[in-house]
Amino acid sequence: MDVLTIDLKSFGGLEKFYGQIVTLECPEDNSKLKELVHEEGANKVIFVQGNGSRNVALLGDLLASKAIENNWSGIIINGCVRDVEILKKLKIGIYALGACPKKSYKENKGVLSSNFIINDTKICNGHWVYCDLNGILLSEDNKL
Repeated sequence: MDVLTIDLKSFGGLEKFYGQIVTLECPEDNSKLKELVHEEGANKVIFVQGNGSRNVALLGDLLASKAIENNWSGIIINGCVRDVEILKKLKIGIYALGACPKKSYKENKGVLSSNFIINDTKICNGHWVYCDLNGILLSEDNKL
């Protein structure tokens, strides 16, 4: 198991969640995330590489609500969210760097199912993630 060594905060109504990872790179553009939350989530977790940007929010209440509707377990964002007062009331796990009131760009940029590195930790599509207020653990297979 690996520990994700980045200080993410809980913004969702569920502070503890886990699931198989679906990776997504979003360079200040949440177009691909919007497409992904409209698909069946099967209790998986979307892990978004936002490159640590605090310039825009990659997730707000509408996309989070759609993720719940389509059975996603949670969303982890190396970037920001918005609508935090509403996100806290939603029954989904959401971890992100912080909040930003500015909406993201809509240029259809992003890469689905790619592997990436955050603080020397490799995030791989298809691996597993376990999140709670103590931190985030990553594993190649399901440990539960």
